[in-house]
Amino acid sequence: MTQANLIETLDRVGDIIRLSPQMVGRFYTDLKRLGQRGDTPYRVPERWIGSSTQGMNPPEIPTGGLSTCPALQEMPLRDLVAHGDAGPRLLGEKRFVAHGGTFCLLTKILDAGGPIPFHVHATDQFVAANPQVYPNERFGKTEAYHFLESPKGDTPYTHIGVYPGVDARTMLATMDRGGDHLLELSPGAMQNYGEGFIVESGLLHRPGTALTLEIQQPSDVYTIFQREFGGQVLDDATLAPGFAGLQEAAERTVDWQRNLDPQLLESSRLRPQPVTGFDQSGARCEWIYPPDRCEHFSGQRLTIDTRMTFKAEEPCVLFVWNGRGALEGQAIDGRGGPPGEADEFFLGIDASRRGVEIVNTGDEPLVVFALFAATC
Repeated sequence: MTQANLIETLDRVGDIIRLSPQMVGRFYTDLKRLGQRGDTPYRVPERWIGSSTQGMNPPEIPTGGLSTCPALQEMPLRDLVAHGDAGPRLLGEKRFVAHGGTFCLLTKILDAGGPIPFHVHATDQFVAANPQVYPNERFGKTEAYHFLESPKGDTPYTHIGVYPGVDARTMLATMDRGGDHLLELSPGAMQNYGEGFIVESGLLHRPGTALTLEIQQPSDVYTIFQREFGGQVLDDATLAPGFAGLQEAAERTVDWQRNLDPQLLESSRLRPQPVTGFDQSGARCEWIYPPDRCEHFSGQRLTIDTRMTFKAEEPCVLFVWNGRGALEGQAIDGRGGPPGEADEFFLGIDASRRGVEIVNTGDEPLVVFALFAATC
């Protein structure tokens, strides 16, 4: 696509860019809550939303995850926001320069068929200081969850941190006794519909099986501390990529002081908070990832009974979860899980600031999530 055609298209769509759904294969199983087909030789338990991040998978599972723009000949969103003319227009000049032409956010829906193994994500500081460990990454990984109304699966519990007295030696010794023994070291709580948790980098955790909208920094760094998973026994290279072994990874990536906080699980809980100053009739606006709790991202849940004008100061991703309606006259349709052709959009900064009209045209509440990268 020529530069002239690119700018002409952005003018035509008013910087409201529809994105194609991206289903991503991973090494863990799914529960088919996202409408997955059964004819792939690998599992597809994740949908990536508004993604400029390439998935990193072990051999036999293809990489993927880059959102594309149908109106721009399926140009990747990553390339669009990095474009010398389109990027500053969509992100704003300040964000474009500060973030190096990237939209620093990755959102997923996790459809885990079983609990994801006990693991940790490295911090920004560790990733920056150790390029030999994570040569293709720029960021650590703080993440947050919001639990969607859908069948919860067999193990709808989140574990975060460890009980007082646990250290690296105890954890690694317990690993050899199996995953059930390992989880006895970590407090857990039910995954309640409409609520969630924030998991800062450096914290040990294990997500459960509730269908989860996850927002995170755009990286794929991890170390796993559970040897058996999905009927397989994982080797150290798979568990701790980039490290000489699990002992080194446990000592260098886990923030042991914070993990031992007895109030950690409860203090990590997220409950919806009304957006201050929102006074439009016919709709509700709540923070599900509030900016005063989430340093690296934020997010709102919009529930529209009739109509609303959505405004924000920053570019964002809009994801239509449930109901039917119109976004600035363009049909939108959220299917409560299975991907549609009109449920995911990127709003450039000018579109966000001038405001977009969202109208409910169905017979049930229209639920839309607005997802923001960190401010700059």
